[in-house]
Amino acid sequence: MNNYVRTDKSHGFRALIVMEDHSLLLLQQGEIVWSREDGLASIIGVTTSELPVEKEGVSVAKVEQNLFEWLKEHMLKVKGALMLASAEDLAAIQGMGLRSSEKSKMTRDHNGFRKLLIVLTKSGKLFALHTGDGRIVWSLLLNSLRQSEACENPTGINVYQWQVPHHHAMDENPSVLVVGRCKPSSDALGIFSFVDTYTGKELKSFGLDHSIAQVIQLPFTDSTEQHLHLLIDTSGQAHLYPRTPEAVAIFQLEFSNIYWYSVEADNGVIKGHGLKSNCDGEVANNYCFGAREVWSIVFPLETEKIITTITRKSNEVVHTQAKVVADQDVMYKYISKNLLFVATVSPKASGDIGSATPEESHLVVYVVDTVTGRILHRMNHHGSQGPVHAVFSENWIVYHHFNLRAHRYEMTVIEIYDQSRADNKDVWKIVLGKHNLTSPMSSYSRPGVTTKSQSYYFTQSVKAISVTSTAKGITSKHLLIGTIGDQVLAMDKRFFDPRRSVNPTQSEKEEGILPLTDSLPIIPQSYVTHALKVEGLRGIVTVPAKLESATLVFTHGVDLFFTRLAPSRTYDSLTEDFSYALLLITIVALLVAIFVTWVLSEKKDLSDKWR
Repeated sequence: MNNYVRTDKSHGFRALIVMEDHSLLLLQQGEIVWSREDGLASIIGVTTSELPVEKEGVSVAKVEQNLFEWLKEHMLKVKGALMLASAEDLAAIQGMGLRSSEKSKMTRDHNGFRKLLIVLTKSGKLFALHTGDGRIVWSLLLNSLRQSEACENPTGINVYQWQVPHHHAMDENPSVLVVGRCKPSSDALGIFSFVDTYTGKELKSFGLDHSIAQVIQLPFTDSTEQHLHLLIDTSGQAHLYPRTPEAVAIFQLEFSNIYWYSVEADNGVIKGHGLKSNCDGEVANNYCFGAREVWSIVFPLETEKIITTITRKSNEVVHTQAKVVADQDVMYKYISKNLLFVATVSPKASGDIGSATPEESHLVVYVVDTVTGRILHRMNHHGSQGPVHAVFSENWIVYHHFNLRAHRYEMTVIEIYDQSRADNKDVWKIVLGKHNLTSPMSSYSRPGVTTKSQSYYFTQSVKAISVTSTAKGITSKHLLIGTIGDQVLAMDKRFFDPRRSVNPTQSEKEEGILPLTDSLPIIPQSYVTHALKVEGLRGIVTVPAKLESATLVFTHGVDLFFTRLAPSRTYDSLTEDFSYALLLITIVALLVAIFVTWVLSEKKDLSDKWR
């Protein structure tokens, strides 16, 4: 706050106020000069929601007006293409383009580009951001996450999709679930809040009678399209939501196939859990289930400390398990949603870079099956330390670490392949059905897996790593790397192929394998953020669009950044500036030319016959 002398020699004052929702207000003489939603600088959870479907049925007058505007716009575009447009025509073309922009509509488009980003901030405020123009559609400071007698210091955990009704079958709006705690400690009682994503209204909220240590979104929905969620409390008991008989019936069908894991980094323990009968002492509660410990892995605290764990996205789509390599050979990816990547370092190397000598430092990575606890792969990096940033997609893992011996950052890739299906290479066996490609995969059968790995030098420190995701998983993958310079770099997965060699064969070149180099190239044109910076970059979220070639990327920190990427280019669509008018004119001109030449040809044939 400060005071100043006004032009009339009187004294004025200015005050900068930080509100409960972390927004900023500048007051001058009791009036608001400007306000900013600075709560968006502390996002802790992100999910998406589809926009409503555009309603059918418009008036005849509106159709005629739209048709007239369309014809006028395309006539002007034709004049512009033929370099005949005046300055007024160019201004009219630009104005029409702005008015007819599809980006800011509040209805979904057939390509799936227009969505709502539902973000939860540290202050307990929920925002809906439009992906077309980035505007705030609505915001809500949740009452359930405000300080009260019941909750002294509430804090949000995350936001999840709760109900996603199919627009042809139901008239209800989609909703999200906001999960929180009454205190920052993990043993505090939990809080639920349900919010309509179209209107921004809080539908209901209530406190839970148990703590929340872990939230598991199950891949099941009930008849009202509500997602089933399993909440694990600090005592290890599992609680099912929604609490309806239908949800319990669906849950019981998959009761024996539900497993999860817990990580106790301070104790160096990873445990696998399964379900057993209802909770002990809970007679009337049919929605609480006991947990049993299935397996555990104990890392010696004297030599290893857990610093990173990561798993695949539960909703990731894999297009095919087969990977055709050189000489028409086939390798089968080991695809499992039950794999966990674990990185440990020696205790002396758990501090900042340079806190230990290369002889005292080692980085060990594991790939663990979370159903059986079996370690599928283990690799030791001597003389390396964290921090480790990793991404897990399909059958491969890419992680970033520091090599103390080389005094450089490294990025390592691990690819896992299924050897049990390696004999399915004969075309006739596949045609005749004499193969095991359709046999179900089970974590209990001892997997015959093989791994390939390779390390590359990388010149920059990393804040976050993500990977592009598409609707069908056909488009090639790109890694999205949040650099120390607060920019996002997109790199083709081909750079991280462990089968790269110094002199690839002709068949390997045809496959697309790049020649081996000791370091990864950083191409300036590959920066997704271009010349912009996302100050304080903390996370990169990717969302698939309906169009297979496109993926939506949302980067958040102190700043927010959103863009649309096409890793394999737009092979399934035309560009936005494609001139349909010129195409129509070309087709008409060709038809006229064909008709004229046909008439001339007929006349010539007739004259030749009279000779």
